[in-house]
Amino acid sequence: MILTLGVFVVGLIAALLAWGRLGSVLKSPGLQKQNYRGASIFGISGIFVVALEVLIVGNLYWGFRPSLYGSHVIAVLLLVLVFGTLGFFDDIKSENAGGGFEGHLRSAVSGGVVTTGLVKLVGGVLVSLAAVFIADLNAGLVGLTRGAAIVALSANLLNLFDRAPARSSKVSLLWFAILLVSVSIWGGSYAGVHLVWAAGVVGISTGLMPSELIERHMQGDTGVNATGAILGFCTVLVSTSTIQWIVLALLAGFNLASERTSFSQVIADNPLLSRLDRVGRKESSA
Repeated sequence: MILTLGVFVVGLIAALLAWGRLGSVLKSPGLQKQNYRGASIFGISGIFVVALEVLIVGNLYWGFRPSLYGSHVIAVLLLVLVFGTLGFFDDIKSENAGGGFEGHLRSAVSGGVVTTGLVKLVGGVLVSLAAVFIADLNAGLVGLTRGAAIVALSANLLNLFDRAPARSSKVSLLWFAILLVSVSIWGGSYAGVHLVWAAGVVGISTGLMPSELIERHMQGDTGVNATGAILGFCTVLVSTSTIQWIVLALLAGFNLASERTSFSQVIADNPLLSRLDRVGRKESSA
């Protein structure tokens, strides 16, 4: 557990330093996007999540090889790099199909248009299957499919929350805290080590949070999808098959609900959620 918390702190500090050093020079017009208030800001700070997580994973395996599974290292790198790349292309060249899964499928079937969002969805499913297979969790075909579904739906769910400054970072931090507490109470002595991969991306996301809250940048799909995928992967690593079925049902429910319900509206209508969502955020000038 000490290693996991240490990785979280390292990721947080690395993100603070990386943005502090490089954030001011990332002003290319092609990399600017409009945020929820219409302000033009750097739109793919998720590249820091991907790059720093790769560095953290490499150093972890180099320094703690006897304690870590090489198959998990490969799976995590695959998820981060592929989800990050798919998200990057969706960030810089996205078509507004609307309607989530339904909108992308409708565009492909009726209009013959393959959106970057659809490519990301299909690619996300395939890389999730590959990562869970490589991790060799010995759960059979059912377990492989269940685990891959959790990873892919986790990536998409975190992306659905990315509609306001640092909202996805707050959700990922809460998700990580739940995993950490659950493993501390019910997990075995080694279970906490499986969370080092999530500790990296969540620490980096948390380190980017202060500048994201004051609207200097937004992670975009590049960072959010990678973070969600790793959180889903670690959830699979530390949970039993029964818990995985429950998690899968919840993830599927949230993803399906998003097709008809705006999470932003639900948050705005709930006083507690709305207050938590606004913590640290720059207030809009009326």
